[in-house]
Amino acid sequence: SNRRCIMRMLEEEIARATRGGSPCSIALIDLDWFKRINDAYGHPTGDEVLRTFSITMFANIRSTDRFGRYGGEEFLLVLPDMDTNGAARALDRLRAIIADLEWSAFSPGMKVTLSAGVATLKGDETTDSFLARADSALYAAKAQGRNRIARA
Repeated sequence: SNRRCIMRMLEEEIARATRGGSPCSIALIDLDWFKRINDAYGHPTGDEVLRTFSITMFANIRSTDRFGRYGGEEFLLVLPDMDTNGAARALDRLRAIIADLEWSAFSPGMKVTLSAGVATLKGDETTDSFLARADSALYAAKAQGRNRIARA
């Protein structure tokens, strides 16, 4: 999904969670050092890395989850009916799956990892503040050394 589509899905899930009183978590996900991949291996390889990453994510999330490109090498994962602890566990599992893929098929020695910031919807929170908390957690994950999950 592109940004417009994933944002629409996020708005729908926020409305559903608010109506039903169920939890809703999100994760902003960033591929670590992606610019270096593009610079070292070229944009066609970078595009293939993004495709492989996306396919792997879709294969390893629930059918109710929503996943799409948020911008550049940042992605948004919407996790309906999932609290913070569940979201952090799910993201850590996805992080390990991505890190363990055989990326050297693209180029010998290539490694791809991700960092993510997880947040769970609070009360009457706006979409913007929800995303801002996940974004802040993402930057904390990067500041702590990347290839990790941080909670808002």
